[in-house]
Amino acid sequence: MFTIMNMKTLGKQIRQARKQRGLLQSDIAKLASTRRQVISELERGVYKGSLWRAVEVLRAMGLRLTIEPVRFPTLDELSNE
Repeated sequence: MFTIMNMKTLGKQIRQARKQRGLLQSDIAKLASTRRQVISELERGVYKGSLWRAVEVLRAMGLRLTIEPVRFPTLDELSNE
């Protein structure tokens, strides 16, 4: 599991997963019912389309997006350091 904090990191993970599966961008586009340009933009970290479309691409690749809260220290924890 990877922590994704920006679109560039997401893109790198998508590209790596696609290449590990031996697929072309056009293969993923067909599976996700979208254009190859969307896959290219996702992989380059410049995609500005809908989250729905990005999730569909991930689903077509057998990947999933997981959201988890970021925990910040409390004031008490900070003052004890």
